[in-house]
Amino acid sequence: MGIRSARLQNLTLLGQEAVLTLAVLAAYALVAPAAWCQDGRTGLATAAVAAGLCWLGAGLALVAYRLPGDPKLAFVRLLAGMFPRMGIPLVAALVFRIRGGVLAESGLLIYLVLFFVVTLALDTAMGLPQPGPLERPRKVP
Repeated sequence: MGIRSARLQNLTLLGQEAVLTLAVLAAYALVAPAAWCQDGRTGLATAAVAAGLCWLGAGLALVAYRLPGDPKLAFVRLLAGMFPRMGIPLVAALVFRIRGGVLAESGLLIYLVLFFVVTLALDTAMGLPQPGPLERPRKVP
């Protein structure tokens, strides 16, 4: 995964967002038949809402990774990206669960978990810094 991850990290922000969008659309294409069988048009709409919420959170996380600062603070940028990536789907899940309605009844939480896993894996691969070459310990004379 190191070489592929490095290629993803070398993309511009727009390129990373495009890869993220394609991955979410591919995941939606895989989930759509099950959503259709479960609830028809409502299932498709619920899956689309979940995909959009996870895409938005992951896209904002990619922007947070690009915040200027000391390279030693990469972990802080990773944490800053965690808030929108987790926060947007989590808050939406809570709101729809508390308010109820068609989306909650159609399994929004299940779709959010599925799309979150996809966006988390890809977002992390694009956001984590690559480790440098290993240095050999120096012998002390």
